[in-house]
Amino acid sequence: MYFLIGVCIFIVFVVGCYIFIKIKIRMLLNKTGFSGMNLKDIIEQARLEDENTPKSISGIERIILRQIKKDFPDLNINQLKRDSEKVIVDCFNAIEDKNSTGLKGKLKSFVEDMIRDYKDKDVHFNEISFHNTVVSDYKKEGGIVTLVFVSAFQYYLVVDGKDKKVQDRAKVEYIYVFDESKVNTSQNVLGIHCPNCGSPITSLGEKKCSYCGSAVKELFGKVFVCNDIVRY
Repeated sequence: MYFLIGVCIFIVFVVGCYIFIKIKIRMLLNKTGFSGMNLKDIIEQARLEDENTPKSISGIERIILRQIKKDFPDLNINQLKRDSEKVIVDCFNAIEDKNSTGLKGKLKSFVEDMIRDYKDKDVHFNEISFHNTVVSDYKKEGGIVTLVFVSAFQYYLVVDGKDKKVQDRAKVEYIYVFDESKVNTSQNVLGIHCPNCGSPITSLGEKKCSYCGSAVKELFGKVFVCNDIVRY
């Protein structure tokens, strides 16, 4: 007798929970505009939103730009933004061509890692377009200024003939050597490689690159050199 009562109570409890959850889901769907849609439609709607919603990027440009302007009054920050976007496009083109020739340091590693990820697949990044590019970080330490841009962009990724729209974002880092005496030459940065030929420079006090003959001091301290790219 008690067993049957217990079973009945359990069934009523389960049915009540089912009805409660169903009502809550219906209320949620009504709030989000998904009312009347089946699960397949909801998944498709989410996919479309993901394809068409730019990745969020954050930066404290107003604060950073004041400091940059103080340190580098003649620096064209907008031009450097465009240059950072070109770096992204050039790297993606290199991945598409499966050829990292001409790239150096971490940029070369970034491209070669992605080439390995796609293996022997035929990959294309079509119609790359940028939503926004902002300054996200600026610091001076160890004799080097580091300036980081973040970009939100989109493209059509085609892999073995199958395409999809992708929202992506990347960080591009630039460095500027302002005091070579403070730079630790064990640092794995492009700043201790010749920006002209990519050959390692054992000391930033050297007058010329021992490989290509470029004047090292003229190259460093007069330009920001692209050092790294990271998707995140």
